[in-house]
Amino acid sequence: MRHHSLLKFSSLINHLYSRTMKIRHFQAFSDNYMYLITDDKSTECAVVDPAEPDELVKTIKKEGLKLTTILTTHHHGDHAGGNSRMLDLMKEEKDQIKVVGGDKSLQALTHPVKDNEKLKIGELDITCLSTPCHTSGHVCYVVTDGKEQAVFTGDTLFIGGCGKFFEGTAAQMQSSLQKLAALDPNTVKRISFILKTNDYDLF
Repeated sequence: MRHHSLLKFSSLINHLYSRTMKIRHFQAFSDNYMYLITDDKSTECAVVDPAEPDELVKTIKKEGLKLTTILTTHHHGDHAGGNSRMLDLMKEEKDQIKVVGGDKSLQALTHPVKDNEKLKIGELDITCLSTPCHTSGHVCYVVTDGKEQAVFTGDTLFIGGCGKFFEGTAAQMQSSLQKLAALDPNTVKRISFILKTNDYDLF
């Protein structure tokens, strides 16, 4: 029994030390989430949809992280509206930060991406998935450290359904949802929307 417990403890420690991806969520307004993704090995980080970025910047600076990328799912203000402020708050570091997205009208965009384009955050791999319908340039981001994987779905997918069809068709939404459904079933879905007091995020 003691030997079995030691093996389980050893396995847990090895898992924790082999992990390199850390994901934390921060609330924006009353009904959205922003995310901070950190590669623990390099201390490089990215943020997702920093609509109200002050708390994100405070955490980044307090922990001595290096922000390299702002991942924006779509152009609506409650997702992209804080991009410029985030850059301003990062001050002299802002010229080294890429603002990524799939819509050319997106606030402060510096790096437009296409479907299946690959990015890196330290040792983390990011795949950009074009998921049009809620907006024509909507992008979901799949992030992995080689052991665990998460997808940031913006306003394409909610636990209770999908986003409204503001700039697309039902056929486009079906195609976008099929892309997400085709991901590894162990992928953790990071969903940005909160309905009233209900937490619409999976941990």
